[in-house]
Amino acid sequence: MQVVKIGGSILKNKEDLNLIKQKLIDCHNCIIVTSALKNVTNMLIEAYETKNTGIIDSIYHMHTDMIQLDNSIISTLAGIREELKKLVVRENSPSLRDHIISYGERMSTLVLYNFFKDNGFNVSYIIEPLLVTDNNYGDSSCLMDETARKIKNCVFGDFTIVPGFYGATIEGKITTVGRGGSDYTAMVLASILNCDVRIITDVPGIMTSDPKLFKNSRTLAEVSLSEVLKMSYFGVKNFNYKTFMPVLGTDINITVESLYVDSVTRITKKPVNSIKCVAMTNYGRKDRKNMLVFIGHGLSDPSISRDIISKIGKDHLYHMDSLSLSILVDEDLIKHSNYFEEAPLWIK
Repeated sequence: MQVVKIGGSILKNKEDLNLIKQKLIDCHNCIIVTSALKNVTNMLIEAYETKNTGIIDSIYHMHTDMIQLDNSIISTLAGIREELKKLVVRENSPSLRDHIISYGERMSTLVLYNFFKDNGFNVSYIIEPLLVTDNNYGDSSCLMDETARKIKNCVFGDFTIVPGFYGATIEGKITTVGRGGSDYTAMVLASILNCDVRIITDVPGIMTSDPKLFKNSRTLAEVSLSEVLKMSYFGVKNFNYKTFMPVLGTDINITVESLYVDSVTRITKKPVNSIKCVAMTNYGRKDRKNMLVFIGHGLSDPSISRDIISKIGKDHLYHMDSLSLSILVDEDLIKHSNYFEEAPLWIK
């Protein structure tokens, strides 16, 4: 068995679906965890906040125009549209917000099911929430024992599509697990079912840095699980901070791969003594000032961390531990922009 997570960034049009089909053509005994179509979650949030039911019509047409759908699927989507129109005009509450935005994954599950069925896959789907969570709306966490009991009672076929991102409390209230939550859903399922995970996205794996900010960015062939946990803490690659927690202490193989190019990063248990990643982030600061963050086991080597600090200046040091080094980006540092150009060169 294998869990495959499909990101919303690669659910834009039929061309994307055909590329996904080629990726999964030989996938059997697979669970496909899907995100919402690209931009749909943001649109649902806007509809919730503005009470604009016209946005719901636009979302409905995004799904029905993507591919030719069976009448039964169109009817189900039409029913969801009417339900959402009733929901978005209600008085705001955290539970209502989660209920509304969970429909993005439900709708994409139906579209993917229809697409793969029409392309000859032995496909089934489960649209009900698989995760049992606490009631921390907007950022809920999985209750692993309760979820394991539920998962083990599910019947998965040869190729089963399930929604990511949302779950339900023991009482049945819909919750969401936070942005990037479909990755987290995939890890929960893999942990319970003891199977490998593939994350398919629009970028070429996990990169040494953001190519929009730094020159010479490249894909990392391997990172350790402890490094990727630190990356998720700082929001690298938009990983939810909870994403990899369910697979701690397991031997599950995880890959992050691109839909568009032949590029893969493998997440392993093996630590390698080097710096893997540099990122700009404002995570965790109340004043939201930017920080330049280096991540990697190599920072446990005092000579490596001293080299970085000596070049940038210890007055800019914000935090340092065995896996990360954070540099506060203030006006003084910005004046010396060459440090930012040199930052990727410190990655070994």
